[in-house]
Amino acid sequence: MLPILILAAVAIFAVVGYLYFRSLEIEKPALLSKFEEQVSDKANLDNWVKTPAEIMITKDGFVPSSVSIMAGQQVTFINQDTNVHRVIPSPPSTSKSLPEFDSEDLQPTDSFTYSFENIGTFTVSNNKNLGGYKATVIVN
Repeated sequence: MLPILILAAVAIFAVVGYLYFRSLEIEKPALLSKFEEQVSDKANLDNWVKTPAEIMITKDGFVPSSVSIMAGQQVTFINQDTNVHRVIPSPPSTSKSLPEFDSEDLQPTDSFTYSFENIGTFTVSNNKNLGGYKATVIVN
C-alpha cells in the first residue's frame, strides 16, 4: 500500500508542477512582448531624445529645478519672467564640461537650447542671481 501512496503523491506533484510551469510560460511571452515593444520602438526613443526637455525661468527661479535626460538630448531654457536672464554653468569654472553653454541675455519670452552630449550631473545658474537661480541637469 505504501508504494502506491508514494507513486500517487509523485504523480500529483508532477502534474501540479507541470501546470505551474506551463502557466509561467504562458505569461512570460505576454510580458516579454510588452517589454520588447517598449525597448524596440527605436523611432519613439529617437523622438524622445530629439524632443527638448524644458526648464522655465520664472521670477522665483528655474522650474523644474532638476531634469533627467539622455546623452544627446537637448534642454530648452525659456524666460517666462519680465526681467532679462542669462543661463551659465555653475560654478563658471565648470564651463569646460559644458562647451559653449551660455545663453547670453534672454529677454522675456526668449529661449536658449543646449544639447547635453556628456554623461554627468551639471548645475546651471542665472548670472544675475547666482545663489537663487540654480537648476540641475542629470545626463544619463
